[in-house]
Amino acid sequence: MSLPRTRLDKAERLSSDVWVLDTRESHHLMHVRRCRIGDEVEGLLEGRKLLLVIEGYKDGRVIAREIDKLPLSRIKIRTTLLVALVKSNAFEDMLSHVTELGVSEIIPLLAERCIVKLKGDIKRKEARWERIIDEATKVSGISSHPVLHEPSRISDLEAEMLPPLRLFGALTDNARPLGQIRIDGQKDVAFAVGPEGDWTEEEMSLFLKADFIPVSLGPNILRTNTAAVAGLSYIILSAEGVSSCDH
Repeated sequence: MSLPRTRLDKAERLSSDVWVLDTRESHHLMHVRRCRIGDEVEGLLEGRKLLLVIEGYKDGRVIAREIDKLPLSRIKIRTTLLVALVKSNAFEDMLSHVTELGVSEIIPLLAERCIVKLKGDIKRKEARWERIIDEATKVSGISSHPVLHEPSRISDLEAEMLPPLRLFGALTDNARPLGQIRIDGQKDVAFAVGPEGDWTEEEMSLFLKADFIPVSLGPNILRTNTAAVAGLSYIILSAEGVSSCDH
């Protein structure tokens, strides 16, 4: 059974090996995971995974001592997911799943056919997305937190900032099966997933001008969140040498 996990990004260090967790992480450990003083937990920090033992709980904050460094699991490929906004529950589930898979960056896209339109306090919504990503890193034991960018329109994307291999899912006759794209050996891939109803002609033209390759995920039409998880899974597994597909 795996140990409870906590993020240390907002924790304070009392000394070289003593951490004071923030109140949210402390509450999760003590009241959700039911940890007690003396229990061991995993601490996740960018590029680091630590073994901690809980030594105290005061004013709603856990005090933990670092007793060892734990090995990191590393994914061979960096992935940037560009994904059209969908309804809140589906989008949030997708954020959780792709984080567990090991996505490196997430760029929400404001596509023309998006049913969801951002309203109200955008910063509040982004803060919720960050919390969902945090929880997903703890579920999967990922030390590195994927970068969540602000929602963007396709026309505002800076192609030179994207990886050299760029793919976008498209329901068109000229889309190549994703399995025909050589992934192994690549270090950095961008993958774009459109809204239900697909991209507009103008959006597809923008992708093509930015050297994106149209790809198909099979004969069935997938929901946005399903396509994001399916495509990203294939890309990461292919880079890891797990895929059984011939390239």
